[in-house]
Amino acid sequence: MSEASPVGRTAGRTRDEAIGGLLVGASSLLFGTVVIFGKFALRRDLPVTSILSIRYAIGAMVLALALVALRRPLLPVAGERVGLGVLGMCLYAVESAFFFSALGHGTAAAVTLLFFTYPVFVTVASWALGHGRPVRLTVLSLASAVSGAGLVAGSGGGLAVRTAGVLFALASAGTYAAYLIGADFVLKKTNPMTSAMWVSAGAALGLAVYTAVSGGGRPPSGWTEWWPVLGMGVATVGAFVCLMAGLQRLGAVRTSIVAATEPLAISFLAFVFLDESVSLGTALGGVLILAGAVTASFARTATVQEQQIP
Repeated sequence: MSEASPVGRTAGRTRDEAIGGLLVGASSLLFGTVVIFGKFALRRDLPVTSILSIRYAIGAMVLALALVALRRPLLPVAGERVGLGVLGMCLYAVESAFFFSALGHGTAAAVTLLFFTYPVFVTVASWALGHGRPVRLTVLSLASAVSGAGLVAGSGGGLAVRTAGVLFALASAGTYAAYLIGADFVLKKTNPMTSAMWVSAGAALGLAVYTAVSGGGRPPSGWTEWWPVLGMGVATVGAFVCLMAGLQRLGAVRTSIVAATEPLAISFLAFVFLDESVSLGTALGGVLILAGAVTASFARTATVQEQQIP
């Protein structure tokens, strides 16, 4: 059998990359679906911690079943288990709670755009720790994202997002950046699906414990409250599967760039299902934030840990 020609190999790579782009795009759309379901759940006055603990429990169970079916290890590599538990319970759970708390104080588009300042947080932190490159791109990404966040926060006289929403969204971005930096430090050998299952389970446990201790949570009651929460769990799993399949074809850097379509997907879904419009100021701010996010992707080395749980 003759070897494939260079033209054939190039065509094959191009096809794989196109499929990868579509898969990451589908992941962005599914993540948008998670946000829309979350808004519906919040409209039913369900506590954020209760919603998220169920969402991540569903995700962890489905991922565990997938690991068994694929005959991949359920346990992380020795030495990384405690760190993964801490990441899930103390960082990922808090980040997600901040994000969905922000949704209660602003439109889905505005909150998601503000959250997408997180690559700049990571880039600046990586640069400060001596891992970033080059300084000029870091400064450009920071300036673009900060300018965009200011436009989003100040547009429409607080109609798009209130002050509390801005603070929660930026706190979510900062906490997620801390999670990514921690993941880069902790995860060395554990495969992404196993680590994602553990982070998801840790987040579910941490949120459930907080809910029980604070006494402010309650489970959904009746189908009208259950369907958006179950929808969040199913969409989370679908988004993760598409993201990982796309990552294998595109690599971490290009995946992180294509994933910047998430705010666009969320804006479209929010317009269709929630009747949320996007003001000119929010749109312009969003362009600057996403430009900063893409620039930040070039200013540092993206890692597989960044593409774990939508």
